This record gives sequence, structure tokens and C-alpha cells, in this order.
Amino acid sequence: MTDPLSIATGVAGLLSLGLQVTESLFEFYTAYKGQDADVARTTTKVEGLLLIFRSLEAALRERIFQPNEQDIVKNIESCIQTCEDAIGELQDECTKLSRSSPGDIKGSLKVAGRRVTYPFRQSTLQKLDEDIGEIRDNLSLALDVLQLKDQKKAQDDIADLKLLLRHVSASQLSTSVREWLKAPDASVNHNAACAKRHPGTGMWFINGSFFTTWLRQDGSFLWLNGPAGCGKSLLCASAIQHTFRQKHSMVNVGIAFFYFTFSDDSKQDESAMLRALLFQLSGQLSNGPELLDRIRTSSTVATPPTNSLLEHLRDLIRRFHHVYILLDALDECPRYAQRDRVLNALQEMRKWSLPGLHLLVTSRDEPDIRDALNPDQNQMLIMKNAGIDQDISDFISSQLDVDPQLRRWQQHHGRIKSALTDRAQGV
Repeated sequence: MTDPLSIATGVAGLLSLGLQVTESLFEFYTAYKGQDADVARTTTKVEGLLLIFRSLEAALRERIFQPNEQDIVKNIESCIQTCEDAIGELQDECTKLSRSSPGDIKGSLKVAGRRVTYPFRQSTLQKLDEDIGEIRDNLSLALDVLQLKDQKKAQDDIADLKLLLRHVSASQLSTSVREWLKAPDASVNHNAACAKRHPGTGMWFINGSFFTTWLRQDGSFLWLNGPAGCGKSLLCASAIQHTFRQKHSMVNVGIAFFYFTFSDDSKQDESAMLRALLFQLSGQLSNGPELLDRIRTSSTVATPPTNSLLEHLRDLIRRFHHVYILLDALDECPRYAQRDRVLNALQEMRKWSLPGLHLLVTSRDEPDIRDALNPDQNQMLIMKNAGIDQDISDFISSQLDVDPQLRRWQQHHGRIKSALTDRAQGV
């Protein structure tokens, strides 16, 4: 997988400089905006530019550009680089302000009612307005490029989700097969997880070596573990969507998923998991419905036993070149009831040693789960890292930006975000 793109270091540095300079100008002129109408207008314009700088800086910090977005990156870089001269002129103004005598500045608006000292001269304010306007126009264009792309990405994500749900719906199965299999609907849980995801959540994982290896390596297994509330289900949803996006167009590749949950008794045991996987995968084979119907007619019991479900699942998986199975929240199987049977089923699936089977599971790190999965070091990812903290920080940033009440505290957003991220401790 190609590494994601990012804004060039020099361009990012120019953006950071512009933000710093604008903050200094705003802080200075705010102290005097009540003494003169022209100064007040300039202060308002500086504040508007500051908001644009902060919005663009936050958007680029949160955004991970994909290899096919090279043109987008170049357009944004060009917009920012066009501001270089104007940002340099604002920096010169800041340097002059830092050398001005506080006493001279204080009295500058009171000499015969005229602005005679440097920071408040008409020519100075006019030049500031020109530079601010030039920078504002270019940065606004960069934001527009980002927002249009993100709007399209959001639309693409929705389209992908709909396509995925159709892909695993097995709509061609007969009513008799559906009633016999009684497969729980995992799409309900997947929809709920996707609805909770903040844009960009989990990209540190999607672009990382663990997930990339899992996608590519034959017979791969990966266990994501972490404490309650750290975002395992959201990460699993991201992994499902990305796996589907990468693999669904490939010939004879299947994908299936299941979410265990405390809140639904029908989604807590190995039978529910296996029936859901059989249901989803059968709809992705041209002869899948006929296979299930033959199994149904040959069955002597109303609900197939676990060993029979496992046997049929293995047979179904062998008919694909590759099958990607993602299971969320193993720990939400009741420990002293169904969990042992779920873990036994997973152990059996791994014993098949099928090169085309790729299995990813998530759970809290509990002793019985760890013992049963017995992962190698490179098959286990602990969800307590800088990527999780960045997801939390990005979510907090988005809430600070969109909440009308919180916008009033814009000058404190940095401290608020830092404090909340630190106290979240990864959850």
C-alpha cells in the first residue's frame, strides 16, 4: 500500500508562521480597537483572518491525503505559497510593533485627534488590510478545495456503505433458507458504528503496518485489544469499510463481519456468528444460495449444530480465493456462558490453516481470550498509542469548531483540547 501524502514541510511551516503572526497582530490591535473606528475595522479583519488560519491548520492536521489526491495537495500548497510575500509583510509589521515604545503607542491616538504614530497611521492600516485580504482570499480557496473534496469523500463513504450492505445482504436467498438459517443482521450494528465515527477516525491503523500486513498476507490473523471505550468498534467499522473498498472489486473475494453485543441476546454466541457469516458469504457466490438450500434440505434438525455450521463455513470459504472476516467485541459474549464456545469456534477456524482466510477480531484484553487466541507478537495490536490520542484530539477539535457555545472560547481552544485529550487517557 502506498504511503499517504502530506503537505510539504516548508508549506506547513509557512502556514504556522502566518498563524503565529496573525495571532500577534490580533492581540496587539484588540487592545486599541475601542479607541478608533478604523482600528476597530482592521482588528475585525485580523480576527477573520485568524479564524481562517486556525480552520485551515486544523483541517490539514486532521486530514490524511491518499495517493490519488496528489492534485488536491498541490492545489492547497499553491494557495498557501501564494501568500508567502503577504505573510512576510505581516511579519515585518509584527517586528516593528515589538520595537515600538509602549508609551508612544499609548498616546498615539490622542495627538490633536489624529493618528500620528506608526501602528495607527492610515497608510499602515490600509497596507494591513491589503495583505489580510490577499491572504484571506488564497486561504479561503484552499479551504474550499478541502471542503469540496471532503464533501465528495463523505458522499463516497455513504455510497460505499450502501454498496457493502447490499453486498452482504444475500438478497437472492429464498424465504425458506432465510427462515431456516435465522441469521442475525450484523448490518444494524455496522450502521450504528459508522454513524458514530468522526471523519478520519482510525486512519493511523488503516495506513499502518499491522492492517496492511493483514490485508496482504496469506492466512493472516490480527487481534486488536484495548480497554472499554477506546474505540474498538469504530476501528473495526473503519477496517470493514476499507477492506470492502480495497477488495470488493477483485474476483472471487468475500467479506463478512459480525458484532457481538451485550444489548442483544441473539448476538452473543458462536451459532449466531457462524450463521451470520454463512448468510453473508453465500450471497457473494453465484451458486451460494443453491449450496445453502441443499444444506437446509439435507439437515435433520431445525437449527444446525455448531460443528455442522463450521463444516459448511469452511466449505464456503474454500470456494473463494480470499475471504476477510472481521469480528468485533468478543468480550461481549458472556464469559461463563457462551464465550468458551465462541473461542473454541475461532480456534477451530484458525486450525484450518486456509491461506485465503484472513481473520481480524477485537476485544478487551481478558485472560481467557488471550489464552484462546494465543497470538504471536506481530498478530496483536494494543490500542493504547498516539494514534488513539490523535483520534480523540481530532474529535474534540471538530466539536470546538462546530459548537456555537464553544466558539466563544476560541482563544482557549488549544488548552481545552489538550486538557480533555490528556484526561481521556485513550477512551
